[in-house]
Amino acid sequence: MNRKQIVMDGLFLTSLLAIVYLTMFPNMYLGTGIAKGGHNFTPFLMITEIFLDGSVFSAIVNNIGNIAMFIPFGLLYPLTFPKKSSFLPVLLAGAGLSCSIEMIQWFMENRWSDIDDLILNTFGTVLGYGIYQGIRRMKKRISIFL
Repeated sequence: MNRKQIVMDGLFLTSLLAIVYLTMFPNMYLGTGIAKGGHNFTPFLMITEIFLDGSVFSAIVNNIGNIAMFIPFGLLYPLTFPKKSSFLPVLLAGAGLSCSIEMIQWFMENRWSDIDDLILNTFGTVLGYGIYQGIRRMKKRISIFL
C-alpha cells in the first residue's frame, strides 16, 4: 500500500469515527443525546418543524450538521475504495451507513431514529461525492496530487 492510500484510509477511518461519535454519544454542547428521544417516519417532518419552531442553532445542528457530517464520507469513500468509485456504490454506502445508525438509535433512549436524518445524511454523501468529482475534473486541468 502506498503512502497516498494510507493517508486516504486514515482520513476515511477518521470520518467514520467522527460519525459514530456524533451519532452515538451524548454531546451537551450540541444538545444531542441528552433529552428523551423518539422516532419519526414522516419524511421532512422534523426538518420542517425545526425550521418553523426551533432555534437557528437547532436548525444548524440538526439539518446542516447531518449534511456536513456525511460530506467527508462521500468525498473519501471513492478515494478509499477506487474500484467502487462510481455514484451508485457511494450513494448506497452512505445511505446504508445512515440507515444502520438510525436502526441502532431506535433502541437508544436519548436518540431520535429519524427518516429525515437518513435523507440529510444521504444528501451529505452525495454532496461529498460531487466534491470528489469536481476535484477529479480540476485535477485534469491543474497539477495537484490526489
